[in-house]
Parts: sequence; structure tokens; C-alpha cells
Amino acid sequence: MDASLPRNTPALMGRIDKLYSEVIKHYEALVGLAAIDNQTDRNTTALAQYQMQVETSALIRTIEDAQTLIRQLQEMWLFGQLDTLGDGEAKQRSDESAKALAGMLQRLVEQGTAAPTRAANDVVMS
Repeated sequence: MDASLPRNTPALMGRIDKLYSEVIKHYEALVGLAAIDNQTDRNTTALAQYQMQVETSALIRTIEDAQTLIRQLQEMWLFGQLDTLGDGEAKQRSDESAKALAGMLQRLVEQGTAAPTRAANDVVMS
């Protein structure tokens, strides 16, 4: 996984927007080159073919970059390294649940240490 990949929402959204605009740019260029202008000159046709190959290669490369980004996002999400939520509601609920659980465990420990003491006193008194 790429360690230089930004892990915050604005940077990731910026990268997605950049890839999106590049895909649109290359696709529009291909559509523009595919238009027939009634020019049957071999040089013009060869130039258009070359430009179409260049734009197609650039479009494929941009889509491969998008697939790489998707894969990296999936890995980051899977391994818990994707920090796009920050201190959201889910984290707050998780923290509250953890505090409640810690409180219950503390009460159980206190009750557990108090109960054997009472039982030992009952045995000694009998």
C-alpha cells in the first residue's frame, strides 16, 4: 500500500475529482477526434489516428489510476487506516459504550471483592 496516499477526506475527494476530470477530458478529446470532417487526406487521417491512440492510452492510464485508488481505499478501509470520519457520531457512540462497559466491569470487580470478604466473615463467625 502506498504510504504517501493522503488519508483525509479533502485530499481523497480532490484526487477523485482530478481523476474524474481527466477521464472526461480524454473522452471528449476522443469524441472530437472521431468526428468526420470530410477530409480524406492521408496525412490528416494518420495524424487523427495517432492522436486517437495517444488519447486512448491516456484514458486507459487514467482509469487504471482510478482502479488503483479504489484498491488502496479498500485496503485502507479493511485495515482501519481510512480516517475520513474523524470524530463522528459512530465514534462517539463507541466511546460511550466503552465507558458504560468499563463502569459495569468496575462494579463487578467491586462486588466480587466484597462478596468473598462477607463469606469469609460468615465462616469465621460460625
